[in-house]
This record gives sequence, structure tokens and C-alpha cells, in this order.
Amino acid sequence: MTAFDPQAPFATPDWAPAKWSRTPIGRSDRRSPGENRDIVPIEIAFLADYGVPRASLLAATQAAVRCGVSADQALLGEGYLREDDFYRLLAQRVGLAYYRGEIAIAECLNPAEAATRGSVRLAPNPEGLSAVVAPRGRAVAALLAASAAGRSPTYYAIAAPQRLGAIVRRQMARQLAENAAGALAGVDPTLSAHSIFSNGRLACATLLALCVIFVGALWSAEFRVFCAIALWLAFGAAAALRLVAAAKPAPTEAPPPLNDFDLPLYSIIAPLYREAKIVTQLIGAIDAIDYPKSKLDIKIVVERDDLETLTALAKMRLPSRYDVIVAPPGAPATKPRALNVALPFARGDLIVIYDAEDAPAPNQLRRAAARFARDKSIDCLQARLAIFNVDDFWMAKLFAIEYAALFDVVNPGLAVLGAPIALGGTSNHFRWQTLRHTGSWDAWNVTEDADLGLRLARFARRVATIDSDTYEEAPSNLKNWFGQRRRWLKGWLQTLAVHLRNPRRLLGQLGWMRTLAALALMLGPVLGGLLGPALLGYSLWRCLNGELFMMRSILQVIGAALTLLLLVAGLGAILVPIMLALRRRRLLRLCLCLPLLPLYYCLVSVAAWAALVDLAWRPFHWWKTEHGLARTSIRESGDGKVLH
Repeated sequence: MTAFDPQAPFATPDWAPAKWSRTPIGRSDRRSPGENRDIVPIEIAFLADYGVPRASLLAATQAAVRCGVSADQALLGEGYLREDDFYRLLAQRVGLAYYRGEIAIAECLNPAEAATRGSVRLAPNPEGLSAVVAPRGRAVAALLAASAAGRSPTYYAIAAPQRLGAIVRRQMARQLAENAAGALAGVDPTLSAHSIFSNGRLACATLLALCVIFVGALWSAEFRVFCAIALWLAFGAAAALRLVAAAKPAPTEAPPPLNDFDLPLYSIIAPLYREAKIVTQLIGAIDAIDYPKSKLDIKIVVERDDLETLTALAKMRLPSRYDVIVAPPGAPATKPRALNVALPFARGDLIVIYDAEDAPAPNQLRRAAARFARDKSIDCLQARLAIFNVDDFWMAKLFAIEYAALFDVVNPGLAVLGAPIALGGTSNHFRWQTLRHTGSWDAWNVTEDADLGLRLARFARRVATIDSDTYEEAPSNLKNWFGQRRRWLKGWLQTLAVHLRNPRRLLGQLGWMRTLAALALMLGPVLGGLLGPALLGYSLWRCLNGELFMMRSILQVIGAALTLLLLVAGLGAILVPIMLALRRRRLLRLCLCLPLLPLYYCLVSVAAWAALVDLAWRPFHWWKTEHGLARTSIRESGDGKVLH
């Protein structure tokens, strides 16, 4: 039996597999579909002696054979037995101590690796225990076999994997908080917003530059011409990008689905903060997903000070496929930091992010898994986001129109073109390796989704869209909407500053066309928010006064023609994707709200200027959107329901 050396990394005991993988089960752990489903495997057969019904053991065995997982993984994933109960009985069976955290663990260099590997060293203790292990799959079977042969390693303690992970996270909280805040810095610190906005100097410089531009435009005709040309090019590029994307419909043919045996382990990460009132809704939506429960690894991330949400989750007594991760305190208090806390503990080869109010299509994971399996070049898939409470009030209708145009038309078209995509904040599906190699999320960027979309393009990672819906809740009042839009626009400004800090490098990574597309994608909404309504109003005023038609030189004629062309193209870039999307969603009745778009965009402009000020004074502040306020739902009425 291998001795344990406290000065060395954890030594693999003789009952464990030769190599423990990041995922809980390897190919060699899989049960063949031809195996007898009536023979309960060793890793769970002992439970019959402790009163676990044989029917449950047989059902778990059948699920294990069907899905190609170990019997213990099927038993716990399907919810036939709670994880703590299983490992307590396992410890009793093999005559080892059951670890609940009574003894401190020794410091480990990589707490996430230790927790997912399932083994950590213990600090010196009177009981003489050297380590605690949380075996899975073949390791459970080997431990039981070693015990039957009288070779139990008595200097080990047994722990439930989730309990062990929680203990490691609690004891190594400071290191985990630092790792989560600086995850991107480990790959490339120049791509993090923290290195630019930590003292607000760039934001103050931006405000000063805008003031200089405004004064210069008032006093110099030549400067006004220069600004007009620059703005024309920016707005023209943004309009052209939307129109070209709208003309490139994404293919809707789905690849053949994978059978349960070939489906990969899928990790779901859902960061929550002050979401106690809708946490039951989220769990119901996740449980409704049509995917083998033994192949789901669900991480619910909650901040330590959010006692209300933690209490609500504790009362639900979730099955063992759910792992509630308490994020250690630290700065910044943002969603991407919470995602970075959970990511190292995710065991799946594929990962999807869901928000608290999400209701994904039941077969979304199956579709994504099949797409990843068919096309190995895809690194990320963005599902369509749709709004279910469109009838709450007029702003919810316009919000739904925005979402439909972006996620049903523009993003799929950009994916077909191979252009960079600003990801949505939810329902993005990733390969685990892709996130690891690209630095995961920037904890200091308040629109981590848009930033990650551009970073994936810079790392030559392919992003595609998937023909599947996730329904979300639109902000149900002006305060909620304004805070969210303010954060979005602040994050887009952060993203622009980060990716433009080295233009030559950006150009070298993306090339000319994709760089222009990226600038049009991000700069268009920002400039449109800051200056769009004002410039549009000025142009319309000149048209009504006849100034555009009283030209004295050829340059004035060309300028007037370009202005009119830009107005028409801009209007088309707004309306064409909207009409295509509303027709596809069978929501053409929302066209009655289109006359309210000018008012809506004026509110966007106010939010944009507020975001610019916010960027200078508190660049990393996260404006929390309150959920659970919806009063209507098209999912219940069936109006506009397009679930795939």
C-alpha cells in the first residue's frame, strides 16, 4: 500500500485509479450498453445492506448503463440518494472516518484542482489522519474491493465531494477570491479593464476629450467637417454591418441528436444575487431540461452575504447534481467574478451560463452537445434570448423588439459572416478548454459577455449561434431598465477601451475586415447612445428648415446627399432586422409600438451619458437588475411561443 508523504503532492492510494481525471468519470469507467442491467455494480450494491431500496439501485444501474456513467454517479445524479448519505454509508462500510470538516486541511497550491480531483492533505491532528478523499466511479469500487480484502487505508478519511469542495473554498477563501478577480490577468493582463480603469483616469480623459471636441466644433468649421466625416463613417459602418448581417440568415438544420451514452458531462453555472423570490423558478427551469440528470453538473453561485437566497436554496434540499457554491468575499462584486469562482470547480467538458430568471428550451443542451460534436471548430454557441413578459408595459415591448432583432437576426448573421459577436450575458455554451485558454471572464468588466465575445475572436476562437430559445424577463419599470442599460453602456465603453489600447495588435489578430466589424459592432451602440438622438434631431431640423436643399457648393451638395443617405440607411438598419425578427417570432402586433422608438432611444441616450459619468467615478459598480416582477407571460398564453 502506498504510503502518504505529507511533504509531497497527494499520493494515489492502491485502491484508486492510476490517473484521476478532472471529470468524475473517464471512458474506462463507463458501463457498456450490453452489460446486464439487473446486476447491481459493486460501487452501490453495498447500500442494500443499509436499507436503500433495491428498486432504486436497479433504476440507478439502468441509468448508468444507458448513459455510460458509473453507478454511483447515476444514483446521486438521478436523486435516488443524497450525496452526504452515500459517502457516510461508504465510510461506514469500509471502516474509515467520515469527514465533516472537523480537522483543518493543509494549505494546497491549487484548491480548485484539489477539490475536483477529490483529495486533500489534512493538517497534523491527534487522530493520525493524513488526508481526506472523495472517491468517484472506479475509485469507489476499488476502495470497496480493498476493504473486502482487509486493505483499507486507515489513515484516510472519506468525504462527500461537495462537502470537501465547500471546506476547501472556505479555508482557501482569500486565494480563491484573488484567483477569481485576476483570472484574466494570468493569461493577458492587458486585456483586463482593471489595468485601465482602476483609478478612473481614462474615463476622466474621455470626458475631457468630449468637452474639447464640443468646444472645437463650436469654434472651427474645419473641425466640424472632420467630426462630421468621422461620425458618418462610424454610423455608416454600424448600419452596414446590421444590414449585411440581416441578409445572411443562419442555417436552421440541426445535427442528429446524440444518444444518452454519447452525451458529454454538461456543467451549468448560474450566478445568483438577491434572487430568493425566483430561485424556485430557476430550479424548475433547470429540472425541465431534457438531459440525463447523471450527466449534469449544476453550480449555483451565491454571494456569502446573500443570506436570503442561501436560505431559500437550503430549504429546497436540492439533489446531488446541484452544488451550491458560496463565493468568498472580495472585490469586485460582479457577476463575472462569481463565474470565475465557480469555473475551476466545473467538471463538465461543456459549460453553459444561465441567469436567475432564465427558462431555456428543454432540449437546448442536447442541441448544443450535438452541434459541438459535429463541428469541432466551434468553441462557443450563443442561444437566442427572448422576452416572455412583453405585455407588462410599453418599455418591455420595445425591449423585446431589441432582443428579437439582435438574437434572431443580427447575431446569427454575424456568425455566418465570421465577424466578432458581442455575446449575450446568458445561454452561452462553451468548451471548458476554450474558457481556460482564453482567460475566462474579466471580473472587472461590467459587460463580461461583450468583452468575452471580442476576446474569443482575437484568440481565433469560433463563435456560432444555436437555433434554441431561452426566455428572460424584461425590466418591468423605468428604474430597473435605466440601471441595466447604464451598466451595459458603461461595459461597452470599458470593452472598447480595453481592446483599442493596442490597435496594431488588434489589427494583427483580427485582420482589417473583422477589426472594422468589431469597431462597428461596439462603437455603433455607444456613439448612437451618446450622440444619435441629438444628431438625428439636428438633421431633421435642417431638413424641415430647408437648409439641406439650399446648397452653395458641390461639397455642400455631397454632404447633404451623404446625410440623407445615412438617415435612410440608419432607419433601414433599425427596421429591417426588427421586421424580420418579429415575423419569425409571430409578434408582428408589436409593430404598433415602433412609433415609440424615438422616445426609447432618447432614454438610451440619457443612460449613455450617465454611463460615461459612472465610468469616471465608479467604473466597476454593478447595477443590480431586480427580477421576479413580471406580470404577464407569453409562455403561458402561447402567443409568440417559439420553443425548439
